[in-house]
Amino acid sequence: MKIIRALLIHFFVLTVFSTFFSKEVFAQFGLSDKIPVDPQVRIGRLPNGLTYYIRRNRKPENKVQLRLVVNAGSILEDSDQQGLAHMMEHMNFNGSFHFPKNELVSYLQSIGVQFGADLNASTGFDETIYILPIPSDDTGKVDKGFTILEDWAGHALLDTNEINKERGVVLEESRLGKGANERMLKKYFPRLLNNSKYASRLPIGKDEIIQHFKPESLRRFYKTWYRPDLMAVIVVGDLDPAEAEKEIIRHFSGFKNPAPEQPRPPITAIKTRVADESMVVTDKEETNKQLSILYNVERSKPIITWADYRRTIVENLATAIINQRLNEMTQLPDPPFIFASVGFNDLVRGYRAFGAFAELGNKPVQTTIDSIVVTTESVRQYGFLQTELDRAKSNLLNETQKAAQNKDKTESANFVQEYIQHFLSQVPIPGIAKEFAFIQQILPGITLKEVNAVISELDNKQGKFVLLTAPEKDAQQLPGNQQLLAMFSAAHQLPTFRYHEKSVASSLLDKVPQTGKIISDSYNAFLGTLDLGFDNGITVTLRPTDFKNDEIKMDAWRWGGYRNYPLEDKENATYAAQIVGAMGVKDLSPVDLTKFLSGKTVSATPYLNPLEEGIEGSSSVKDFETFLQLVNLYFTAARKEEGLFKSFVSSQKSYLKNILANPFAFFSDSVMRIRYNNNPWAERLPRAEDFDKINLDRSFAIYKEIFGNAYGMHFTFVGNIDTNKVKSLLATYLGSLPAQQKEPKYTDVGLRPVAGVNHVTIHKGADQKSLVQLLFGGETTYNREEELKLKALVEVMNIKTIEKLREEMSGIYGGQTRGGFEKRPYGHYSISTVFPCGPENVEKLTAALFDLIKNAKEKGIEQKDLDKVKETWKKQNQDHLKENDFWLESLSRAWIDREDPAWILHFADKVDALTTKDLQDAANKYYDMNNYLKAVLMPEK
Repeated sequence: MKIIRALLIHFFVLTVFSTFFSKEVFAQFGLSDKIPVDPQVRIGRLPNGLTYYIRRNRKPENKVQLRLVVNAGSILEDSDQQGLAHMMEHMNFNGSFHFPKNELVSYLQSIGVQFGADLNASTGFDETIYILPIPSDDTGKVDKGFTILEDWAGHALLDTNEINKERGVVLEESRLGKGANERMLKKYFPRLLNNSKYASRLPIGKDEIIQHFKPESLRRFYKTWYRPDLMAVIVVGDLDPAEAEKEIIRHFSGFKNPAPEQPRPPITAIKTRVADESMVVTDKEETNKQLSILYNVERSKPIITWADYRRTIVENLATAIINQRLNEMTQLPDPPFIFASVGFNDLVRGYRAFGAFAELGNKPVQTTIDSIVVTTESVRQYGFLQTELDRAKSNLLNETQKAAQNKDKTESANFVQEYIQHFLSQVPIPGIAKEFAFIQQILPGITLKEVNAVISELDNKQGKFVLLTAPEKDAQQLPGNQQLLAMFSAAHQLPTFRYHEKSVASSLLDKVPQTGKIISDSYNAFLGTLDLGFDNGITVTLRPTDFKNDEIKMDAWRWGGYRNYPLEDKENATYAAQIVGAMGVKDLSPVDLTKFLSGKTVSATPYLNPLEEGIEGSSSVKDFETFLQLVNLYFTAARKEEGLFKSFVSSQKSYLKNILANPFAFFSDSVMRIRYNNNPWAERLPRAEDFDKINLDRSFAIYKEIFGNAYGMHFTFVGNIDTNKVKSLLATYLGSLPAQQKEPKYTDVGLRPVAGVNHVTIHKGADQKSLVQLLFGGETTYNREEELKLKALVEVMNIKTIEKLREEMSGIYGGQTRGGFEKRPYGHYSISTVFPCGPENVEKLTAALFDLIKNAKEKGIEQKDLDKVKETWKKQNQDHLKENDFWLESLSRAWIDREDPAWILHFADKVDALTTKDLQDAANKYYDMNNYLKAVLMPEK
């Protein structure tokens, strides 16, 4: 159920309901009634037991989302099969009856389906899910899509040679996951799950089994568990349901369940914990302290009737209020943690847990435990305030209403997720319209007493599990296992408190600003945009769309940025916008602002980049004026508070204290330092000590200097905009912004990469894993068509890298090449290729990559590879042209770069015009073998 899973959803003021909704709406739900299935979805079952879900949905158009869901995962593996559920997922892409060897991926690429980004799969403890989006404007492609699902379901070839080749790829995926988290997980997971079988059936499996298993073990898993009575086919998209049903019947009716059939256990048990336990686990590469408290583990309660659904809403209201209290504590001058939350969460199939989680940074463990326990126990003893419950209800209704308003603009993939959960866990699917109507009916009747009871009635007799994970270097300051448990017990003896809060503001602005004047008004019929100019020097572009039913997005920017300030002000300027975001506006702290915005969809965030400055945000239609008021305040009434500044600095320092203990973070930071020869302006990972350099007065003065003058700021709005109605609001809240004529500018600080060929090896990390990065770059004249050629070349290189380094050499799990142009502060291009691998394979894989580059330069690009890129881009562009985010980014970029925004509507023509010669020329021009950096991460010696 969409809302059951969402947890964060809210309400209008309850007394408003009667003016909008009739008594008939409120009377239609009986709590004892079984929750119905959304009539928009067709659910059926074949005689062999295979279940199917079909829904027609035209968001996006000309595309259908196909899924094969197998109710079998790693928990069903025998002892000699650990990791083979996941291996089976891999093998379904490496040879089937209709698509031998690697023909499946190649075919899908040819019709615009990307491997990884679109085509994918996942293996969990209890299920395996295959993901396949297919163009639906061609019946041949649709039929091929169902053929692929059919092959996955029962026609995998499982050729011994292909199995042996894929071992290396899976081992590389396993290698990629190794590190601090994996090492610590293996230590605490058995205790966390009270020695359940789940602890010994991690989906990634065991390396020694992947290396040496007999192919017959894999075939046995496939034969035993890939069977129709454990499968669902899900079809959601722009496709006639009757045709989809015919395809399912034709492709899947022939499958038979094996005889004798091995029963699939519905639940794998987790024993009840009878006594409190604790565990402290450290690792030298861990970067932060984290605390988890598992209060109780219980069998998941089925959601069958509307009363069951009501129970989950009551629980979610309770945890939302506690989390708001915990969030307030992060804004203390010396907060007890960086972040903390509580909630009811699914643990594994059939079990859920109420627990608490906190990131500590460098905060004392005892302080964090005390804060979480006292907060929770105070709720148990004193409950919540009615005002807190009213806000939680308001937020719930607002989010539910928003989802209901967009029910006809919901992406097909969202429906798919609902149907997956219905098949696997019987989560109801009544549809958002019924959910919204039900929430309207029952929310006013949910009492404070009920919500208070959620925490007070938790099973206190069950043993708790307290887990602390932390950097090894902090071991001397950490408690031991028994001491941690003693801390937890002692915290329960501390005094509790009644929560108090000050009254919430009734408005953002004390008075309406004096309206500015629109001095220019220009409509572009081709783009559907309206450009406005105001007498205070700001400009606005409006692009009305109907892609969503209740969404307006904004990006405001101009040239500038923190490099306009001297080096000694770098930290003060870099973090100025974040600091103001942490302090609030006017007389409203972030906590006050959150409370004021309850029941509203409003978000605004100021930002400072190296060369740009601005504000980004979004709102609903009904809250657009409130949104503009908030934007206005970030220009005119930034708030300064020493306590919140200290809280911001404290949290940042806590989080970053050990960040470079992570090998990949250390490598990335080192590469940037080497590439730019230790230039202090080079982008790098922030350090804890950076925040000691910030002076609140100076940083706040920089913010006011930048945002106190709105001249030259360009605002782009995209979404459900009535241009005639919003003009007056824009004139009032943006046209009135203070402005002095000062042309926006950015500063070129002379940051340039080191020239020539440079090789560097960086040793960091305990695991036997490496990372290779190749960086090419140089100065060039910016040209959008030329950039398109480079990006097409990059996509072809991604295809060839997977073919060569993964499929042929079995040397990598994944890798990526990116490239593009930058116009400012000087014209330049960059190409970056990154792939993880085993240390023993670094040289041969790097040599293979250089061979691919050499082939592109000397032999050129194959037409079939370019055609794959073209088809993918054009399919993506069709979707993008109906997305608010795409239009917002494209219109903003066009204004930034002073380019014709109509380019986005000619994109498909530009793509069609690309030739293999264009890409070969680009390879020769931009892969400069006399100017690149090769950086390799190797394990510590």
